[in-house]
Amino acid sequence: MSNQKHFKFYTGVIGYPMFFVLLLWYVFWAQVQFFHGIKSLGITPLTLDGLKGIVLSPFIHSDIEHLYNNSIPLFVLMASLFFFYRQIAWKVIIYGILLSGFMTWCIGRPGNHIGASGLIYVLVSFIFFKG
Repeated sequence: MSNQKHFKFYTGVIGYPMFFVLLLWYVFWAQVQFFHGIKSLGITPLTLDGLKGIVLSPFIHSDIEHLYNNSIPLFVLMASLFFFYRQIAWKVIIYGILLSGFMTWCIGRPGNHIGASGLIYVLVSFIFFKG
């Protein structure tokens, strides 16, 4: 019986990932309509200016294809995360953004890094390799 409570479906399983992905699409729409220079807010490794990209870069995408290619895996992985690990899901997402962003800042190639790929890799690693 206790396992049934652990795997109980709730609206956040779909709602939170949907909100997050829609937020990415909204930011991209705003970028195209109003803020063309927003891409410069990505991670620029080993620069003070690039530190802000650690938090901002997952929300910025280069083009519609880049956004689309991040949206589907992000939705599926976040839904899985909220279904199986509800109690720690937000911690995994927040720490995932910060850790992947910081690692990119530390060891990334010179340039501007944007997109949610780092978070996607963190989610895949956590879901498939956690005990």
